[in-house]
Amino acid sequence: MKSRTIAILLILLSASISCKKTDVGPSPVPWVKVNISIDLNKSPYNSLLIPGSYVYLKGGYKGIVVVSDETGKIWALDRACPYDVKSSCGVVNMSAAGNQFTCPCCASTYALDGSIGHGPSTFSLKAYIVTQNANIVTITS
Repeated sequence: MKSRTIAILLILLSASISCKKTDVGPSPVPWVKVNISIDLNKSPYNSLLIPGSYVYLKGGYKGIVVVSDETGKIWALDRACPYDVKSSCGVVNMSAAGNQFTCPCCASTYALDGSIGHGPSTFSLKAYIVTQNANIVTITS
């Protein structure tokens, strides 16, 4: 009975580990210096005042997407898909529904905050530091 209980616990433990969608270790997306300021009073950045909107910026490793989530919180994420960083097509885009990012190469999806929706990726999108002072948003690495 004791060995059966241990076997069941080991199976449950291995199943919970294999289904884990959180990051393990550092992001495979290389560190890149980022220091960008945008003015939310100016176009096209003023669209970020509307929850669910986004803009693409140059910078980062493969570009940056700045998104205002459903609560209005602003996120800045690298567009490099962490599943295969070196792939030229591994650049995430906003889905047609505007509710998640999708990689055209591996089909991994990510929530508006960059967290994993479904894989094969096991890493979230690389997030940059966002600070806001009135309508000036600064994005740094």
